[in-house]
Amino acid sequence: MHASGTLHRRVLVNAVVDPEEAAHRLPDGVRPHVTARGTVVGCCLLEIQHVRPARLPAGVGITLRAAAHRISAEWDDGSGGRVVGVYVPDRRTDSRLAVALGGRWFPGVHHHARVGISETSEGFSWQIQDDGQFGIAIAVSVPQDHVAVGVCDPIGGTCLGATIGLSPDRSGALEAARMELQHRNAREVIVDDLDSAFISSLSTATPAPAYLMENIGVTWTPAAAPRFASVAA
Repeated sequence: MHASGTLHRRVLVNAVVDPEEAAHRLPDGVRPHVTARGTVVGCCLLEIQHVRPARLPAGVGITLRAAAHRISAEWDDGSGGRVVGVYVPDRRTDSRLAVALGGRWFPGVHHHARVGISETSEGFSWQIQDDGQFGIAIAVSVPQDHVAVGVCDPIGGTCLGATIGLSPDRSGALEAARMELQHRNAREVIVDDLDSAFISSLSTATPAPAYLMENIGVTWTPAAAPRFASVAA
């Protein structure tokens, strides 16, 4: 099923880790993508408006907030080519509809969490809380001067350029979704405070630039997942 919406706000909070450590978090057959600084990992925080089947008008869509963990990865497409994307081991959302339909009506299994956002004159903060180990708390400042992120930047080019995400489906196999954006313009933001159980669990993690994208049309479609891969325990 194709779905559409608008990314009112998308924040990519990044770190780089040793590829060998990243490899232990990936399914069989999926490799860490390696940049000059290491493998990019992080948290993706989303405010999405007008989420709906692609054939329907925006006015019938819903609004949701979500968060996901990401590991930059690559895999073979079965015909000798290489796909660079991300592996998403876990997702959370405040939308119970997305929890019910994710992995069924559209790719991407979601679990429920409490998502709070507060804004200040300098930026904003997010708090994602659940009953498990997903928790994220972050405070971000947004510089007034808008400097575009270069696609040749090893961090920005990797995390902003990825279009395909792999994640566990409801049966434990892999499924894939393609995210097409109207554009990939982003600005670098300053992370003033970060508490992420996921990033903290990676012993080699060092901070990397974080990025903000705003008010971008988006479409999600199913994509081909590697058939030989199985989800790591």
